[in-house]
Amino acid sequence: MNAYETLVAVAALILVYGLVSGGRFGRHVTGPMVFTAAGAALAAAGFSGGTGSAEHEIANEAMKLLAEFGLAILLFTDAARIDPSHLRQEERLPARMLLVGLPGAVLLGLAIAWSLFPDESWWSLVLIALILAPTDAALAQSAIANPDMPETVSQTLNVESGLNDGLVLPPILIVLGIAAGNGAENGVLSTLAGHLLLGPLAGVVIGYGGGWLIRLAVRKRRMTPLFQRLSAPALAIIAYAGAEALGGNGFIAAFAGGLMVPLTLHRDAPARRLEDFAEAEASILTSALFLLFGALILPIGAVYWNVTALLYAVLSLTVIRMVPVALSLIGAGLGRGAVGILAWFGPRGIASVLYLLIAIQAFGGNAPEELVSVVSLTVLLSIFVHGLSATPLAALYLSRQDAKRLGHE
Repeated sequence: MNAYETLVAVAALILVYGLVSGGRFGRHVTGPMVFTAAGAALAAAGFSGGTGSAEHEIANEAMKLLAEFGLAILLFTDAARIDPSHLRQEERLPARMLLVGLPGAVLLGLAIAWSLFPDESWWSLVLIALILAPTDAALAQSAIANPDMPETVSQTLNVESGLNDGLVLPPILIVLGIAAGNGAENGVLSTLAGHLLLGPLAGVVIGYGGGWLIRLAVRKRRMTPLFQRLSAPALAIIAYAGAEALGGNGFIAAFAGGLMVPLTLHRDAPARRLEDFAEAEASILTSALFLLFGALILPIGAVYWNVTALLYAVLSLTVIRMVPVALSLIGAGLGRGAVGILAWFGPRGIASVLYLLIAIQAFGGNAPEELVSVVSLTVLLSIFVHGLSATPLAALYLSRQDAKRLGHE
């Protein structure tokens, strides 16, 4: 599927889905569901292959550029939307989930992967656990954005989703460097230094400096609202390219640069316009990536799907996610309903898709079969299971909360 076909398909779907997105249909059928299904339909109809195989298309330069810049922009905007005050409130719920729940999910995912796929290489199993660790709150947006949902719950899920994709990125890149043989020439220590030192340093300098310049230009009324909005992808790409030029990791730089935005722009108008970009223009990029997931990745993964992969996918969305989160929230003072919502709504989405794309590229189109199979199937299940369950589960939780309040009155 070439770039022209992708853009036309995305534009048409945005228009068609947009016409019904605010009604009953839009509340139950999410954008990711529509774009993934459309991509799969295009693949089935023969529009995904072009002149080469899907593996070749993913590994080619255009797809590589889309995946790299797409991930850099999404990491930057995710980080830029995080309100630092929420990291200090609500009994540090996001910290509990990120510092206890996230590592617990990776370790439990690794243990279950090792038991289900004993013949798979150790590094491949580690990649499965890591790539499926980050969550995507957008897949359950109808529940999280519900105005009646307690802010404690919605903000915790948003902060967790915004940070966990950046936290798992360094180990994913390091493991990929070892597993694919890309880190052999420079050694593991130099790879670590590039990922963990030069990348964040470049991101902090570019993000803070760029934010300061934007704030100064806005104060002097030299920067229009349009270009304030467009500064998000500009800073993300500059941070990415700057870190790569220095030998650091561009993805980590983009995430670190995004974290600087709230520190320099605070919650002023320029910061809100960056958030507007994340909610509008960046959603076009996200839609394109879900379409490509359905058109290119699903056909590859479907070849290797089996009962064992399905079992792991189900466990990944339930036990592997929910048990560590529930354990991390012990003593937080939350009711069982809130813990259940926080544990269940850990959808796997765009971060896992992009990390899988990067893995396929790192392996030169010859990624381990189980890795592609399990990740693609888990994301597919999550898109539909979490998308369909968001509205009814949120309504059930809120109705029970209302019943409890009435019972106490």
